[in-house]
Amino acid sequence: MLSNYGATDIIAWTSPLDVAAAIAEEIETRVAGRKIRYVASEVLSYNEVAAILGAAIGQPDLKWLVVPDEQMQSLFEKVGMNPHIAASLIEMNRCMHSGELFEEYYLHPPTLGEMKLKDFAKDFAAAFLA
Repeated sequence: MLSNYGATDIIAWTSPLDVAAAIAEEIETRVAGRKIRYVASEVLSYNEVAAILGAAIGQPDLKWLVVPDEQMQSLFEKVGMNPHIAASLIEMNRCMHSGELFEEYYLHPPTLGEMKLKDFAKDFAAAFLA
């Protein structure tokens, strides 16, 4: 696993099941005006994500590697991605790596949902190994 972000970077992961539960709560709640609600299931480093998914698929040494922007751009283009789209994705990833993309989220962290990556890893492994 590699990208121009990750490794020890921290990110909130969200299960669709926790999103669905939050939507159900919001539908039942009357709100006047605009409301923003963040939903997250678990906060992990990308190294932790690689370890969890790696263990689930029988690759316990799986790592998340961070590569320079230029290398990521080249890899995206080699698989046929439009260079402009690749550059935009790399810029978004750079903002994730710096934490800039998540500034507002970390000012208003949610209560974490019930689903954890280890729960998802079972389904992921079944699909990955199929």
